[in-house]
Amino acid sequence: MDVTDEEDIKAGAKHLEDTEGKLDILVNKFVYGAHDPLLPWADLFTLDLIALFFIVRTLQSLLIEGASSCPQGTSSVIDMSSVAAKLNPSSPRVSVAYNLTKAALDKLTHVLVTSFGERGIPIRVNALQPGPFASDIVAMIPARRHGSDAEMGMTAFYLVVSDYTNGAVLSVDGGLSLVNP
Repeated sequence: MDVTDEEDIKAGAKHLEDTEGKLDILVNKFVYGAHDPLLPWADLFTLDLIALFFIVRTLQSLLIEGASSCPQGTSSVIDMSSVAAKLNPSSPRVSVAYNLTKAALDKLTHVLVTSFGERGIPIRVNALQPGPFASDIVAMIPARRHGSDAEMGMTAFYLVVSDYTNGAVLSVDGGLSLVNP
């Protein structure tokens, strides 16, 4: 579906409702040319913030329904952020707009947690900040290697099954954000 089109999001939600009736886990990961410094800022903010908000809002009732069938009694939303949210915006590795939208996404994750918690809605929201998973900057990473898909998957799995983890923004970056502010 086109995540920038509210009608497409609603159609996707309707399809999920008709086929599954509920949603236990939602992973918000959008693919676009984020490292293109010429990509318009409005496009980044639309994808990383506005679209994500509309998706969560539209799927909220399905997530609530899914919570009732989860052992821990809550459904799980995982927002895919980036370690770029912590890095100096002047870094040549990413565009300024990308850094800012990912930092704003981390804040939106916290806002959603607070909003759901205050209203007694059984949806947990966490974020993952991946670091380099296939780039040429290994020398800058304290772990001295790239991350693996399995490592990202294990971290996401932890966020799904840990009922007490809510509002976490976890860096999976081999220590990059500690040595490259």
